[in-house]
Amino acid sequence: MRVTRLLIEGFRGWEHLDVRPREHVLLAAVPRAGRTDLLAALARALDPNSSRGAALSDLHQKWVTDPAAEPGTDAAEPETDAAEDVQEAAPSRRLERVAAAQVEVTLTDFDADVQQLLDGVLEPLEPDGRASAASEAPADAALCVRLAYRLTYDEAAESLESVVYFPARSNPELGQYHRVPASTRRALPVVVLDTGLPLQLRAGMGLRRILDDRDAKAATAAFDMLALAVEEAVTQLSADTAITEAVDAVLAVGGAGTLIGDTPVTAEQVGFRAEDGSVAALLRTLRAALHLDNGGMLGLAQHGSTVSAVLAMAEAMLLATVPGAVVLADDFGDQLDASATEHLASLLRSRSGQVWLSTRRPEAARAFEPTEVVRLVRHGGVRSHHQFTKITDRKALSAMRQWHTQLLAALTAPVVAITEGPHDVAAIGMVDRRRPPAQLPLSAHGVRLVAAGTGGDGGTSQIPRIADLARQLGFRVLVLIDRDRDNQQTTDELTKIQASCDVVLRLPLGAAIERALVEGLPLPEVAAASAALTEYGIPDPMSGATDEWAVSNLCKVIHKQGLHEQFLEALYSDGKAQHPPLILNALAELARAADPAYDGPQVIDLALPSQPAAS
Repeated sequence: MRVTRLLIEGFRGWEHLDVRPREHVLLAAVPRAGRTDLLAALARALDPNSSRGAALSDLHQKWVTDPAAEPGTDAAEPETDAAEDVQEAAPSRRLERVAAAQVEVTLTDFDADVQQLLDGVLEPLEPDGRASAASEAPADAALCVRLAYRLTYDEAAESLESVVYFPARSNPELGQYHRVPASTRRALPVVVLDTGLPLQLRAGMGLRRILDDRDAKAATAAFDMLALAVEEAVTQLSADTAITEAVDAVLAVGGAGTLIGDTPVTAEQVGFRAEDGSVAALLRTLRAALHLDNGGMLGLAQHGSTVSAVLAMAEAMLLATVPGAVVLADDFGDQLDASATEHLASLLRSRSGQVWLSTRRPEAARAFEPTEVVRLVRHGGVRSHHQFTKITDRKALSAMRQWHTQLLAALTAPVVAITEGPHDVAAIGMVDRRRPPAQLPLSAHGVRLVAAGTGGDGGTSQIPRIADLARQLGFRVLVLIDRDRDNQQTTDELTKIQASCDVVLRLPLGAAIERALVEGLPLPEVAAASAALTEYGIPDPMSGATDEWAVSNLCKVIHKQGLHEQFLEALYSDGKAQHPPLILNALAELARAADPAYDGPQVIDLALPSQPAAS
């Protein structure tokens, strides 16, 4: 079974969402963009146990302007002319809650038993994943069913009311619902992956459920044996001389043994048992211990979070082995290392009919096809979703490799800043890291530096390709490029870049990244850093000179030998060197342009350190 469409109206932070997955779904998002809300919406419609968590906050709220209201005043008090002017300039805003939250899920590819349960509510399926509204459908059309979850709030009764129904046989406007029986929902192959503390034997936990599923009778016999063994062991403990003497000593104080019973109480009448006298009480206190490496038998917590996370995920996946199931997993890989995250995500994808997996980890996305990634973003407080379109153009297919090499690392960042190549990223990134703590790094502004191309295939001609990919996935796209010369070719390239991004920053005319590293710095400091490059088996590019020719030669050597980071390391080695002023200027402008509220020019020409900035 698989979901072909998820339609959300007014549920939690989603005012509207219409997702039509192609196969599996990898949900990635910037913070507060709604990954968990989306999975919760799916669960409300498909999982009969999820509706118990309904809350008033599930009804979407938004600020609306009320021009008829008079803000900031008391209706019983007279108003001044000044107050009226303020009200006219700033109409009142109030928080409005939707009348109903609605989640509609379209399902297809059922097995025979499930399809029989759904007889009478099946509908033809359109190629785009929607249920067909046509009165007549082709005889060979695939069949689907729609399930809808509706939540409303009764203000008079101060209660939430929810219903799960078949839209094909219902009319919500008239309050007529053909409800989905709980037995039908339980029969749907839907698994919500819940990863808690692993290897717990108490009732309701993963390992206990696995035991009961595999052989409930054998599990009961094992726990009965434990109960007998514990009872025998506690009886022996209670009769031990050291225990009885200590208990008798307590009972002898002030005649306590005589005061509490009809006859004097001694240690013979005192025993020990679990808190409520059951094995369940004992099982609640048991925690797994493992003998790993040479550390001996240690509690699970002492082996680190990764061990617990791997076992918890394995436990959850074993419980999720329902043939053809739709599997929902939130925050996948948060406690896993990189390789385990990718491996388990791949395993989950291959074993499920369809998996909806949300994650903050780029490694999880490596287990999915690029077209299976659904990226959630927020622009101006409004949520939206983005996916790659199907690619048929050969140049676009070639560019797609940059999804894994460049964009994947920025999976949850709201902004990418694209440079011409990896040396630009390395140099700008080092200056960004070395700035004083008072100057926030690009990461604080949600910016991730990426390169166009992976090596010698970079440059301005490659930027529109990766920028187009980033725009498809909802990134805010900034670009930082050189400005070696002005001619028709560079003008045409700039036009293409502008069409693919939000803001373009250009270094000053005649300046490439190498020149940006030295521009505005005291020449003696530049020369000292140049001399340190001899450690890499090359002659000193400046040879102690401090003229323009020596600086130009240094830039050529840095470019040819790829020594951008090494030059900066030498520049910073004594701890007193200044930061490259032109790079600092570029970082400041990138931070400014990263703000969604930025309303400046699309092309920013960076000035030389001694000149004012031009736009």
